[in-house]
Amino acid sequence: MKNPIVQMHRFLYKNRNRGLRNLMLYVAIGNVVVYLLYLLNQSNPLFYYYLLIFDRASILRGEVWRLITYPLTYLVETGFLWGAIGLFFYYWCGQILEQYWGTLRLNVYYFSGILLTDLAALLLRAEAGSHYINLSLFLAVATVLPNEMVRIYFVIPVKMKWLGLIDLILTAVGVVSGIIVMVRTLEPGTFPYLAWLLPVVALLNYVLFFGKQITNLLPDFIRWHPTQKSWKRAVKQGTVYNAPRARDGARFRCTVCGRTEISNPGLEFRYCSKCAGYRCYCQDHINNHAHITE
Repeated sequence: MKNPIVQMHRFLYKNRNRGLRNLMLYVAIGNVVVYLLYLLNQSNPLFYYYLLIFDRASILRGEVWRLITYPLTYLVETGFLWGAIGLFFYYWCGQILEQYWGTLRLNVYYFSGILLTDLAALLLRAEAGSHYINLSLFLAVATVLPNEMVRIYFVIPVKMKWLGLIDLILTAVGVVSGIIVMVRTLEPGTFPYLAWLLPVVALLNYVLFFGKQITNLLPDFIRWHPTQKSWKRAVKQGTVYNAPRARDGARFRCTVCGRTEISNPGLEFRYCSKCAGYRCYCQDHINNHAHITE
């Protein structure tokens, strides 16, 4: 029986150009529109905000648009300065993922995060927000480009994987704190307040899409590095092809993601026997790529 996860990845790769292009640009524009309505409606500035946020009671009464509109309230909730910086950053993340993945996979990743958050919030009687959905976008970029440098406050250079690890640690601390508060305040016979589970749901979407690739966030000294002896043995057995080096010194470059043994030390590379020519793929794409026949 074929692996459904692999089949899904192949489908998304084959149809990578379908879907809503520049998704995060539309999300950013929607946030700006809602913020302008917030400023212009002097008599009741929060009218449109309350009309769009996730509200479980209102959704159960039939206001189902709230299931997908609450990400548009991020700018109002955060404030203009930090909200604008956040929107620009998540737009940048969306652009990178769309170029790396294709339009369809980014659409599915973002909307599946919203769907899982909706289901969890309805079941847990909690109020959903877009913070952890946007965080999953950042974690996705940190996973596919772990060594990409970003500048905190436009000054301090930091690798994406370190920021991703910090966010995961802070999320874990928040979950543990939520559990402690729930245990201390829970009264017998009452329904526990399980909003602390919402970050876990957003991370579940991230794990479903990346699987073992999430190890890219780990420091290099923790990840496995092939020794020279094992590398030579793999070449001799034919599991890798002893290709000439490129100008950047790389011998192996994934046809799908472009990563090399230089940019991502420890990655395994294989050549697909079903693709025309010598097509190299990393361990994350060797089993879920569309075969090239021409």
